[in-house]
Amino acid sequence: MLRNLLVVLLVCAGQTAFAQGIYSWKDASGRVHYSDLPPPDATVRTVRQAPLAPSRPAAADSTQAAPQSYAEKELAFRKRRAEAAESEEKSRKNKATEDARERDCTEMRHQLAALESGQSFSRFDDNGERALLDENERSAEIERTRKAVERTCKQ
Repeated sequence: MLRNLLVVLLVCAGQTAFAQGIYSWKDASGRVHYSDLPPPDATVRTVRQAPLAPSRPAAADSTQAAPQSYAEKELAFRKRRAEAAESEEKSRKNKATEDARERDCTEMRHQLAALESGQSFSRFDDNGERALLDENERSAEIERTRKAVERTCKQ
């Protein structure tokens, strides 16, 4: 029984092997090639026709993409990785800029609060000596600091 089953399997397998067509063609250097699949761009001579020849896909359909080679996949992967790194770098720079703006805003608000609280402030004059701010200078400094706060802290 096992022997009969083995014979039937071998006969079926042999028939599928013989069912394939064999094609012959010459390349640009004049060599003759034999294969079970004909090349798409050469003049082919059929050595043995298969009863059910495998159907070759027609010209590339617009709906079906051609399979990518390893090099194309690698190139696409490297491109995606470079874009991700560039995006991450841009995000990091934006975050650093935003953090610096936030620190500046906080410092200016503290300075404005100190100016408005009435504490005495001094400034260095041209000789490098400290000079206390009078009321007019304090008002001008408060106004300048308010404008800086509005510019820096908008958002």
